[in-house]
Amino acid sequence: MSYKNCPNCEKKMDGLLTSRHILSESTTTIINSFHSPKSEAYCNSCGINIIAEKKVLVDSAKASLMSEIETLIGAIPIITIQQPIKWDYRILGLISAQSISGTGFLSELSGSWADFTGGQSSTLANKVSSGEDICKKKLRLTCALHGGNAIIGTDIDYSEVGGGKGMLMVCMAGTAVNVKLNNEDFDSKTERLELLASKVKELNALPNLNHSEYYS
Repeated sequence: MSYKNCPNCEKKMDGLLTSRHILSESTTTIINSFHSPKSEAYCNSCGINIIAEKKVLVDSAKASLMSEIETLIGAIPIITIQQPIKWDYRILGLISAQSISGTGFLSELSGSWADFTGGQSSTLANKVSSGEDICKKKLRLTCALHGGNAIIGTDIDYSEVGGGKGMLMVCMAGTAVNVKLNNEDFDSKTERLELLASKVKELNALPNLNHSEYYS
């Protein structure tokens, strides 16, 4: 449909000093999903401003929810068992996480000395432990955002990467599942896992306003 004026802001659509155009129908649908009063169309002048203002609010809400989610994901169990007994669960899919960190000159020196003396390098051990913690956090977050509340069949691997440059890679992979929380194994975690699921649902309900097509 051709418009002489924007149905929303009523500004002229053509003229010597204007470059206004009507945004796409899909963008109009997105705007009308959160803007009131609704309009049959928006021009790039008013529509983009509406989206930009909403995006600030949405990004703030997302950041707040992600912060809450990260405080709750510790309740998600990570186990190596493939089929836990008495768990009634739905498989969501394979998830993985990686951590890559430099061992550093002092770490290499410490490791070489420990190797020479037959001892253990606490510096390198801490690097490995830190890599594991990072992977666990990433794995739990991915699981939660996929609607899961447990990770089974978990495997962990270690390797050196970077062609001898002292880069340590820790990889973890497992299967994200959604477990019915009427199981005694989850008694102490049920409340936190239910709250986690609620926060993820709120996050997923927020509109995605990052697509560049909305602004054209």
